[in-house]
Amino acid sequence: MAKTITAMHARKNFGQLLNEVSLLHESFIIQRANKPMAALVPIDSNNSVAHPDPSVVKAFQNLVKRIKGPRSKKLEKAIQEMSELLHLKRE
Repeated sequence: MAKTITAMHARKNFGQLLNEVSLLHESFIIQRANKPMAALVPIDSNNSVAHPDPSVVKAFQNLVKRIKGPRSKKLEKAIQEMSELLHLKRE
């Protein structure tokens, strides 16, 4: 079960948290204003970040193809970041 921590705690203790995640296989949910914002989890061979679900990859590719008109820099950056997370090559 993941432990819930604040964003400020994560910021102040990132090195320690990283050690707990990588060495002890702990997981953390990071909250800001009592809302879950991110997760800090260990990477292993079964992790969905390391091996994304093919249906998620296909859905993302289809979504990008359906975007019409000019793209803002913010949208391009989001597409690039997601492509990198999914280990995709950009066209």
